[in-house]
Amino acid sequence: MIYKKPRNIENKELSFLKEFLASSFFADINKNHKYEVSIIQEPYTGFGYADLVCIIWDQSIRNRWSDKRNQLNITDIKILHHLYNVKIFKEKNEITKELGFSLRKTNKSVGKLLEAELVIINKQNKIKIKNLKEIFFIKEIISIEAKLHDWKRALEQSLNNVYFSSKSYALFPEKIITKRLMAEYMNTDVGIISFEKSYRVIKKPKKQKIPSSLNSWFFNEYIGRELCANFK
Repeated sequence: MIYKKPRNIENKELSFLKEFLASSFFADINKNHKYEVSIIQEPYTGFGYADLVCIIWDQSIRNRWSDKRNQLNITDIKILHHLYNVKIFKEKNEITKELGFSLRKTNKSVGKLLEAELVIINKQNKIKIKNLKEIFFIKEIISIEAKLHDWKRALEQSLNNVYFSSKSYALFPEKIITKRLMAEYMNTDVGIISFEKSYRVIKKPKKQKIPSSLNSWFFNEYIGRELCANFK
């Protein structure tokens, strides 16, 4: 569900990003070491390829991940996210009407979600998502867009990242952060990081609640499938 961009040819912007990756930023956001930190470079997010996505996740997923979750597809996750949004028991016919799927497709997806232990079913045969803490293991999704000069493009991309992230940042060399740039970013939910030899958070982002979109779930499933499998 998470696709990564083919490796880019080395350029100044990529070198800048690599230098930032070697900074203390990612260690500093997880100082207590309570959770795991994973960094994904250039994953596809539905709006394009984010430069960096940092996932902070609960290690208990390693013991609770079901192999049945590895069989889930995009339709299954769409239904799961819909059930998360409505937060009440739903009949399969209701899900069909609300999402525009056929009853056959809905029945198949609900069956897979039940097998994966992500939803529950009551005596009236209605479906509801399980407690989020039991199935969504990500604590934060931090996205970062890096630009050497084009701060307008960085703002556009960073605003797109807000839709799936808990925090969205734009990353720049310190010398290009001007009053005009700050004014354009001031009333947005995007944060600003400057970086030369060390980093500095110039503007804090507005923290968003997750999962806020399908892509939030896709990163959750990526952690389970790609990373937890290594610990079994």
